[in-house]
Amino acid sequence: MRSKDWKPKETAKVLVIGEDPNLQWCDTLPEYVMFTDYYFRKIPYDLGERSRYMEAKKLFEMVEDLTEFKYKYDEVYVTCLCCDSLARPAKGKRTLIPEQMALKGVEHIKWILQQNPEIEVIFALSQQTNYWLQKSGFAEADEQFLKAAEPRRTGLQDIMPYYQPVNPKVFNEICAKLRYVNNYRIKLFPLLPMRDYPLRGDNVERFEKSYALIKEQL
Repeated sequence: MRSKDWKPKETAKVLVIGEDPNLQWCDTLPEYVMFTDYYFRKIPYDLGERSRYMEAKKLFEMVEDLTEFKYKYDEVYVTCLCCDSLARPAKGKRTLIPEQMALKGVEHIKWILQQNPEIEVIFALSQQTNYWLQKSGFAEADEQFLKAAEPRRTGLQDIMPYYQPVNPKVFNEICAKLRYVNNYRIKLFPLLPMRDYPLRGDNVERFEKSYALIKEQL
């Protein structure tokens, strides 16, 4: 089973490469990546359904907030690095995107850019997503980040494989800092997963200035 991309009705100007809830806390593979279609429905009464609506709402509001409404919700194309169902890891572990699936996702993202030449900026969510985008050569690489974000052998060889980076905190070094997509010169900003937006707690001190600077770099 595979989730569908969310394609805007207007010309796509922004591409969000998400980390699907299926990789974080949900056993459900959504019809559309990151439950984006819920944003365009009536607000659900059911609490489970409403939580999906709120996640989708946060995504589109994040784009509008970070860009100071330069880009609107109806100009946002949403995909994930892996839109296919993946094997679940043990409880408390993060789902591993195997290299073969990640490379398949990168090729799909290239296809999206070819089909939507007006896209100007990419927001790529989570450490694992950005690891594969750089590892594959799609985005400008930071060698220190690649070494520290590499999946540990213990997670790869586990009976229930999971993503455990060499250094889980290395994402702090590149989060919200401008990079470019190789061969396209499209701006790309690595961002925290949607569950960490809006910023709160320690993340405010760590990333508030970097997030604010995004508006000046568009």
